[in-house]
Amino acid sequence: MIIGIDVSSVAYGTGVSDYTLNLVRNLLKIDKANSYKLFYTSYGINLPLSIKELEKYKNVQIFAYRYPLNLIESLWNIFRLFPIESFIGKCDIFHTSDWTQPPTLKAKTITTIHDFVPLLFPQWSDPKIIKVHKRKLRLAVHFCKHFICVSNNTKNDLIKLFPKINQQKISVIYEAAEDKYSKFIENKKSVINKQYGLDKYFLVQGTREPRKNLKRIIEAFVKYKEKQPKSKYELAISGKYGWGEDIAKFKRPDIKILGYIPEKNMVALHASASCLVYPSLYEGFGLPIIKSLKVGVPVITSVNSPMAEIAASAAILVNPQSTDEIATAMSSITNNLALRYRLITAAKKISQNFSWTKTAKSTLEVYNSL
Repeated sequence: MIIGIDVSSVAYGTGVSDYTLNLVRNLLKIDKANSYKLFYTSYGINLPLSIKELEKYKNVQIFAYRYPLNLIESLWNIFRLFPIESFIGKCDIFHTSDWTQPPTLKAKTITTIHDFVPLLFPQWSDPKIIKVHKRKLRLAVHFCKHFICVSNNTKNDLIKLFPKINQQKISVIYEAAEDKYSKFIENKKSVINKQYGLDKYFLVQGTREPRKNLKRIIEAFVKYKEKQPKSKYELAISGKYGWGEDIAKFKRPDIKILGYIPEKNMVALHASASCLVYPSLYEGFGLPIIKSLKVGVPVITSVNSPMAEIAASAAILVNPQSTDEIATAMSSITNNLALRYRLITAAKKISQNFSWTKTAKSTLEVYNSL
């Protein structure tokens, strides 16, 4: 079988990028029987080294182009020109991105649904993104032979939005954290203190955009510090700016806006934190939760699914719109040692349910079924 996968998203450093790269890496580790054709296009960003390195596998071909992604989106999603086989040759399966749905000559298409922010919460999205996702999803519903959803919550959203989809065509396959999170070496924590000046801190991680609820997290942290003025805890906010009102205007010495963190420091950043604070207003999955669980760090997250679905008993669940609940949870993490120990123990246990090997095996089963 010849399997094509769109890896263009890897260039952009998002959650979808992480998913695509780790899925492909792990498929190639476990599957020697099939051939893989990786499609990449970007006008301004060269083929990422993380993709180019995959040429070491004998069953891989990489097809890299310099067409602007916006042009490809128009050709495929609007005009339905140039089937994917025009770019990569014959393939039996093509796994599409979250951005485009190419026409095919014979290949059966599969797509992964990460979330429905542009459709369910248009106020949090750029109008252009909304239009693109609507076009992509309309085509996917019509042409895709199978849908992979990253959580049960995402599957439920898909069914509600597109009730005519045959539910037999939908699989829930969780994401995971990379193996390096479970192999973390304790003495690497010193990197975080030296490079970012952090000792005791609550971690906030993810692209800075409205649904991440950053303003309320900051307000909750301020409440926490007002009730515990002697606390030495800081709030560390990592992640590049995405869109919407930015929180960079908050100027306090105990709130550090770190911006983009290189991947080489990401494991230590999670492992060195006292807690991950992730009361997002909406997620398709919530990958930072799994990263923290893998290194035995407790989590404060939303009672909303899928965050509660993923974190389970390793988290304090809060109403994401209540700054009082978030602040109280912060106090519980720092003051209740018995609770903290229970959460850490649960985190390590629950994290064992998620691995990229398992994700890749389940995805390969979908390919084989078609």
